[in-house]
Amino acid sequence: MKRIKLGIQAKFILLFAAMTVLLIAGIGYAAYTQNYNQVKNQYQQLAKSSVEMAADLINGDSIPVYLARGADEEYYTSYKRLQDIKINYGLKYLYVFIPDTESRNGVYVFDIFIDGDDPDLVASLGDETGEIDIYDIALDLYLTGESRTTTVVTKSKFGYLASAYTALEDSSGKPVAIVGADIEMNVIISDVMNQTVRILILAIAVIVVFASVALVIVSRQMIRPIKQLSAHMKTYANDKERLSDSVFEAHTGDEIEDMADSFNSMSRDIKLYMENLAEVTADRERIATELNVAKQIQASMLPSIFPPFPDRKEFDLYALMEPAREVGGDFYDFFMIDDRRLAIVIADVSGKGVPAALFMVIAKTLIKNQAGVASSPSEVLYTVNNKLLESNDAGLFVTVFMGILETDTGRFTYSNAGHNPPLISTNGKAFEPLKTDSGFVLAGIEDFPYTTGEITFSPGDRILMFTDGVTEALNPGEELFGDERLIAALNRPDLFNLGVTELVHAVRKEISVFADSAPQADDITILALSFNG
Repeated sequence: MKRIKLGIQAKFILLFAAMTVLLIAGIGYAAYTQNYNQVKNQYQQLAKSSVEMAADLINGDSIPVYLARGADEEYYTSYKRLQDIKINYGLKYLYVFIPDTESRNGVYVFDIFIDGDDPDLVASLGDETGEIDIYDIALDLYLTGESRTTTVVTKSKFGYLASAYTALEDSSGKPVAIVGADIEMNVIISDVMNQTVRILILAIAVIVVFASVALVIVSRQMIRPIKQLSAHMKTYANDKERLSDSVFEAHTGDEIEDMADSFNSMSRDIKLYMENLAEVTADRERIATELNVAKQIQASMLPSIFPPFPDRKEFDLYALMEPAREVGGDFYDFFMIDDRRLAIVIADVSGKGVPAALFMVIAKTLIKNQAGVASSPSEVLYTVNNKLLESNDAGLFVTVFMGILETDTGRFTYSNAGHNPPLISTNGKAFEPLKTDSGFVLAGIEDFPYTTGEITFSPGDRILMFTDGVTEALNPGEELFGDERLIAALNRPDLFNLGVTELVHAVRKEISVFADSAPQADDITILALSFNG
């Protein structure tokens, strides 16, 4: 379907028309609302006066007598007086009832009937009220016994009504019933509409005259110069070379003249920009290609085939890493040092992007090389720390947690270099942080004395390692996911008994749900290990 193009003059006409319609609608709404509120207040005041007068005419001490013995002469005398009030005040309904304090029901004492009323909508002495819209208001007046009258406008099967309610008291001042009066509002709505229409006719006449004069002025002062500038710009678009040094002159003394000057400056700059555009585009494409290659290289350096050791039944292992940018500084690793020792590593390099990725490669390589010759995780971290310090002009550092599992005994030795403590579940108990010295980051202090901790895993024990991208994930309200949410999620029955693969993906899903489409601020890396014995 071809898009319809409108000129600026046509758009201004449509704009003025739309503004006129909106203004008229606003005036109409304001007029209607004001008239309606005045009428509503008048009728509510009328209903209020009627119920207060009715309450003064009824003997509150006789209410229980009417219900117990039936109507008597006093009852019919009161009924006649209430009929007079209903007629004189033009009431739709006038009634007295006792609300039930334990259910949304009540009992009618009076429900006044006059000529012209629908007999099916009039109750007799002792009839139940059933649940009604204003029951809460009536019960509040009945229970509190406050000397006040409540008014309300309701729409129900009984009609569109302005209503008022007051408590009927006995000689001791105790509320014994509620007097209610309803006045029909439908008749007055037509008068409100007639008044609103008269106001709108006057407003339309004034607005149309004003809009027509304003449109003529705008056309001369704005639309015509803009059309001329538009024609010049179209010509420039078709022949940039010929018009690159041409000048469009406008002497309106306002923003249109400023716009013309800006266009003249822009036309001079575009030529230079176009000359440099090809070179800039080529550079960006090259950088994007290089980043994509770097991302593939980084991904290929992390173990990604699971299960990684299909023939080893002593443990189950799974991990994932999602960089916040094309390449990241997080990494994980796991490898068999020999036939009986499994090394697991998780780390987080300071910074983001390519520098962090390069530093990650160096740190990962050094850790794996040293694991084969060192006697403990702390010795590995000690050596790698000093080697990273030898050529670290960029001032980068890396946090690392390393553990070595002896698959035949379940002995697990570990050392921490400033990383988040892992979470462990032993003997079927809930996940909790592993007790470990925090240590200091690698490439931070020369000859730092890292310590080795030790625990012994039993069959079914598990450990979950992660980087701070997990606990520091943010939602749109800038709340952190945090350690408490992570531990609570792991210990939920639907997650606690999952295998390592499902557990890692479930944790990642919990983070995604919490983030609620907020951008990922940091790399997210998770590694889970289960010892089978």
